[in-house]
Parts: sequence; C-alpha cells; structure tokens
Amino acid sequence: MNTIFKLCLISSLLFGISFTSQASELVPHKASYTAKIKKGISIEGEAVRELKKSQNGQWLYSFNVKSFIADIDESTLLSWHDNQVVPHLYNYKLSAILARDKLKKVNFDWSKMTAINPLKKKGWAITNIPSNTLDRLSYQLQLGMDLQSGKQEMLYHVAHKGKLRENHFIVTGEEKINTAFGIIQSISVEKVRDKAKKRKTNLWLSKQYPFLLLKMVQVEKDGEQYEINIIQASIEGKNITFN
Repeated sequence: MNTIFKLCLISSLLFGISFTSQASELVPHKASYTAKIKKGISIEGEAVRELKKSQNGQWLYSFNVKSFIADIDESTLLSWHDNQVVPHLYNYKLSAILARDKLKKVNFDWSKMTAINPLKKKGWAITNIPSNTLDRLSYQLQLGMDLQSGKQEMLYHVAHKGKLRENHFIVTGEEKINTAFGIIQSISVEKVRDKAKKRKTNLWLSKQYPFLLLKMVQVEKDGEQYEINIIQASIEGKNITFN
C-alpha cells in the first residue's frame, strides 16, 4: 500500500470526537493526532479535527492534515436534530506531491431526499435516501454521539461513490492504554467487517471524556500496520486533563 493511500485512510478512519454535557447537545472541540507506520515510514505533520458552531446555528466539522507527502482538507456542514447529525454539504480535497489532486463533494437535499455529487467528471446522484443518511465525515461524529448515549452497536448508511455503504461498529469492552496524557481508561470499539477481507480496525475512546478518540490501530490484509495517537485536545477552547 503506498504512503499517499495510507494518508487517505487516516482521513476516513480517524473517527469523530464528540463532547456533550447532555446527549442532546454538541459542544465545540478540537483535537490533534500523530500517525506512524509499522514498517518505518513516517508521516510528518499533524492531523487536526475540529467541531465549531457557525453564526447561522449550523455546525462545521473539519479534518485537516498537513504533511510533506500530501495535504488533506475535509469538512461537512451539518445540523443537529433529535440526536441525529443532518449533513448538508460535504467537501474533500487531497493535494499530493506524487499524485493528482482529488476532489469530492456531496450535496444533501432533504426536501427531495437526494445526495448528489455535482462534480462533472465523477458526478452521481442517489435518490430516496433514508432520513439518517450521512457522509464520510459526519458519520464519525454520529458514532461519538451514539456512544455518548450508551449504544453498544452502531450501523450507519453513508453516501459514497454513488452508493449507500454500511459502516458497522461494536463496543468490545474497556481497557487502560498509554497515551501522551498518561495511562487512561478507555472504551474499545471495533469496526465489523467480513472475515474474508482480513482488515482490522480498532479504536480506543476516552471513558472520562466520553468518546474522545485516543488511539486507532489498523492492520491491512498484507499484515502492514499503522497507528494514530492523540497528542492534544480541548473543549470550548480549554485544554483537557485526565484524573
């Protein structure tokens, strides 16, 4: 697997963080991560994920990576209604040194129940979408909110490449892990896949600050492994600490 593709996987697999005082509220937050490849390839730079509220009451959820290999700018404009993320506009841009730039966009029209990619070369449309349809970034935020409410198993429909794709997760237990903040009690989550695919994705999320992603490990079918770890996080502009 080439290094640029690994960076794209970080974008799609660095799962969302959600901090709420109540299950029905979103709270602005920001977190930074590092990544490393088991075979010694280093991705230099910092991945930053942030949720902030816009002036019109909607929310902007973003993920950005700056590195010597490529830059990623990903965002989704969304609303929060009845404990459900409602996406409106998803944008993705990958600017790479050794590959062509990649652009992705999804417009959600809830009056017509459609998800549309308006880009000319790779445009597509999905009609009659379920009311809980999400994009590749907003489902990550929904995951955190569902964990906040105590769910043990989650299934999401994601509009991607002209299809509704299922993303299935289960809670596997609790575990103490070593982080930049010290030893932290975590909740472990696994992405459910067909055993024949031989790819594994495991996540560890904070128990004290429910569903703050602390760590992710993915093992590819060829045995190659890479890992993401948190280095800093804040809630409403205040850096967090752990007891």
